[in-house]
Amino acid sequence: MKNVLLAAAAALALSTGAHAAIIPVLDTVTLVGSDYEFSYSGTLAGDQGLVEGSTLVIFDFLGYVDGSISAGIYSGDVDAYTENTSLLLPPPGQDDDPLIVNLVFRWTGAPFNASGGPFGDVSFAGLTARSIYSGVAIDGFSAQAVVNNGAATGLAAFNSGEVGVPAALVPEPASWAMLILGFGGVGAMMRARRRLAFA
Repeated sequence: MKNVLLAAAAALALSTGAHAAIIPVLDTVTLVGSDYEFSYSGTLAGDQGLVEGSTLVIFDFLGYVDGSISAGIYSGDVDAYTENTSLLLPPPGQDDDPLIVNLVFRWTGAPFNASGGPFGDVSFAGLTARSIYSGVAIDGFSAQAVVNNGAATGLAAFNSGEVGVPAALVPEPASWAMLILGFGGVGAMMRARRRLAFA
């Protein structure tokens, strides 16, 4: 009997558990000219939908190249732009640095999977922006969609998490040590040559 109750509780938890609304993932960093294009894909959970104003924010995109943000194939339904601060809060443990731009992808199209769900999860890809930096660090994202089923249909659904963003490459301590030893070695060789030349 105890096993049956535990199985029923697990099934209920799985069936009523909230999915995350929108989850972006950094796919690639590609050299384009002298800049680096960061390309994102992700998933819209089946129990969530999009209405005008549904938003995905990727915080603190360091080294952003002006005018480079793109919603790709979704540009007819998604407005892509940057802002320095967001009304959506970053996830716990992250901040929204007002000196570094955020990438914003806002749904402007007709309602998509906004009621009658849940549906299957929907994958998306091709959200891009360029940076002058090629390094990758972890920062936050936040998203707002709508619940598409049950009594909560049409209510806002928020989620947040962490995603890859550009970072300036900083040499590791071991690299600094090798660099300093290298400069010391070059200096020693130059002094030795100078002594030989004057001998």
